[in-house]
Amino acid sequence: MPPSSDKTGDGARVRERTMSETPEKRFDERVAIVTGAGAGMGREHAILLAARGASVVVNDVATDAADETARIIESGGGTAVASYDDISAELGAEALVAKSIDTYGRIDILINNAGIFRESPFAEMTYEHFDKTMKVNTYGAFSVTRAAWPHFIEQGYGRVLFVASSAGLLSLADASNYAASKGALVGLGRSLAAEGAEHGINVNIMLPTAATGMGAKPLSSEDAEQMRQRVIPFIPASLISPVVAWLVHEESTLQGEIIESGAGRAAASFIGSAPGYWSESLSVEDLFDNADAVLDRDGYQELKTAGDGADWMFTNSGWGSRA
Repeated sequence: MPPSSDKTGDGARVRERTMSETPEKRFDERVAIVTGAGAGMGREHAILLAARGASVVVNDVATDAADETARIIESGGGTAVASYDDISAELGAEALVAKSIDTYGRIDILINNAGIFRESPFAEMTYEHFDKTMKVNTYGAFSVTRAAWPHFIEQGYGRVLFVASSAGLLSLADASNYAASKGALVGLGRSLAAEGAEHGINVNIMLPTAATGMGAKPLSSEDAEQMRQRVIPFIPASLISPVVAWLVHEESTLQGEIIESGAGRAAASFIGSAPGYWSESLSVEDLFDNADAVLDRDGYQELKTAGDGADWMFTNSGWGSRA
């Protein structure tokens, strides 16, 4: 087998090899639902899973787009059925899962990919504007997952992926509705990971970066043109799909992880807490005097559960040394 080498520079580690050391990972006899699969990342995810043997329920409210994805899969020898159910409505989400059960007899994989982006400065944002984004991005993912959950528990197996966004953990000006909707998926995904473990249900979260029609919406025409020329060739949606397949494969043991992906890169993203400042008689003035200690990141600890956070807080208070 040809040799491989690791290159470590200022950025990510790059693994170079001329042929894979791992047998092809397949999804034969598995059934996957991919929401928002009519275009962009969702279409790429559906096509890759089908090419690896999965039967795919292609969900999108754009009927022609869903049909086209299903046609592409079938023309390549794969198995797919289109669903036009609106997952932003509870009945639509339930109908989508029912279609998987009625058509293929089961559901093994759920990729909550569907999302919308509606740009608006917060001062101009209406309730309807915020509500619509939450219904599709957050309530849609919740409703489909809730409908699939009993089937996962009954069969003792399931793989769920929430497609969130770095905007939900960082920031994105003029898109607080989108950021809120995607940030909620991180909390939902991590909580369900804790609940699903005993039932053989693995739940993870992805933060993708890819060139899609939705991703270009917040850009000015000049910025969009610059992106088309300088950035888009390096962040195709197709490079996200291998990470998706890795996370939802039956051999994956990852649980509650947040994985960033884009431009051929995959990396862990995590939430941490620093030791901070403690005083038994904490006052407002103490915090002004010790703001540097409060904000110092040195010695941080990665946290995954609320229990981790509580333990860490106790350990870094004076009470911890007295226990």
